[in-house]
Amino acid sequence: MPAAATADTLRVRTVGALAGFYVASFAVLGVYMQFFPVWLQDARGCSAADVTQVLTGQVIARTIAGPLWARRVDAAGHPRRVLRLLAVTSVVAFATFLLAHGKLALLLCSTLFGLCYPPMHPILDALTMRTCTPLGVSFGRVRIWGSVAFLTTIVAVGVALPGLNGDAVARAAAAPWVYGITLLALCGTVAASITLPDPRAEPARRAPLRELLSSGWFLVFLIGAGLIQGSHAAYYNLSTLHWRDHGVGADRASVLWAEGIVAEILLFAIARRALQDWRPTTWLLLGAIGAVVRWVVLAATTSVPLLLLTNWLHAASFGCTFLGSLQFIQRRVAQDRHASAQGLLGAACSGVFTALGALLAGQLYERSPAQAFLAMAAMAGAGAIAIAVLRHRGTAVIAAGEPSSRS
Repeated sequence: MPAAATADTLRVRTVGALAGFYVASFAVLGVYMQFFPVWLQDARGCSAADVTQVLTGQVIARTIAGPLWARRVDAAGHPRRVLRLLAVTSVVAFATFLLAHGKLALLLCSTLFGLCYPPMHPILDALTMRTCTPLGVSFGRVRIWGSVAFLTTIVAVGVALPGLNGDAVARAAAAPWVYGITLLALCGTVAASITLPDPRAEPARRAPLRELLSSGWFLVFLIGAGLIQGSHAAYYNLSTLHWRDHGVGADRASVLWAEGIVAEILLFAIARRALQDWRPTTWLLLGAIGAVVRWVVLAATTSVPLLLLTNWLHAASFGCTFLGSLQFIQRRVAQDRHASAQGLLGAACSGVFTALGALLAGQLYERSPAQAFLAMAAMAGAGAIAIAVLRHRGTAVIAAGEPSSRS
C-alpha cells in the first residue's frame, strides 16, 4: 500500500475514533447539563438551591480528581487506558442515582460521578491535540463532533419529551426518560473507548502538578480562565428552570441551548487560521467580554427573541475562552505536561470557579434571578482583568515549555 494511502487511512481511523468518543461523551453532557436539574426537581423533589448544592458535589469532586487523573496520564503515558477506566466507572457511578433519595444521598452520588465522568474531557482534549497535530488535523475539526452531539441531544430530548413542559404529573412521568437516556449515553462512552488511539509518550520526569502550580503566571492564567468559564454556572444549572418559571417551555429552552452550540460549532469550523495567528490572551479577552454582555442581558430579560439574539455570544463566552486556553497550554507548557495542565485547567474552569459560581448563583437566585446572573457578569469581568494582566506582564516560560512572545 502506498505511504500516502497508509497515512490517509491512519488519519481517518484516528479522527473517527476520537470523534466517536466526543459524540458519546457530549451526548451525556447534553442531557446532564440541561435536563438533569429538571430530573432532580421533578423526580427527587429538589428546590433550586438543592439542585445547585447537589451538582456542586460533582464539581468539587472533579476539581480534586481531574488533575490527579491527568497526572496519572502524564506519569504513565497511557491515556487510552485511563479513559477506558473512567468510562466504565462513570456508568457505575451514575447508576447509583437510581437508588438515591434525599439531598445527602444525591450529593454523595453526584460526588462519586464527579470523580469519574468530568475528568475524561481534559484528558480527551490533550489526547486529541497530541495525536492530531502530527497528522495535520486541526483540533477543532475533531472537537466539533462533540458540539454536534451536544446540539443534537438537547434538541432531540426537548422534542421527544414534551411532558417536561406539562404539569407536575406529566413532568414526573417524563423525568425517568432523562435518567435513562443519560445512562445509555454513558454506556456509549465505554464502547467508544475501545477504538481510541494510544500514543505512547515518555513519562514526565518531574512532578508536573507541582511544577505547574509553582508558576505564578500559570496560576494567573487558571484564575482568569476559571472566572470566565465559572461564570457560566448560573446558565448551566438554573437557566432552564428560570425560563420555565417565566413561561419558556423545555422545547424552546432546547432551541436556546442549541443556538449557543450552533454558534460554538461555527466558531470551531472557521477559527483555524485565526487560532494560529491570534494571541491566546486575545481569545480569552474576547470570551470575557462576551460573557459579561451575555449575563447582563440574561439578568434583564426572559424575552425569547432577545435570548435568541444573545445566545450567539456562547461562541465568545465559552468558545473563545476554550480555544484561548488550549492555545495557551500548547504554546507555553511542555508536551509531557499537557495532560496535567489540561487537568488543572478543568479543575479551575469546571471545578473551583464553577463551584463558587454555582453556590453564589444558587443563593442569589432564591432572592432574585437577576442578581444571580449579574454576579456571573462580575465574575467574567474579574476574569478579564486577570487575563489583561497576563497579556501585558506574563512572559515567563512555564514548565520547561518553549519561549513564546505571543501569549
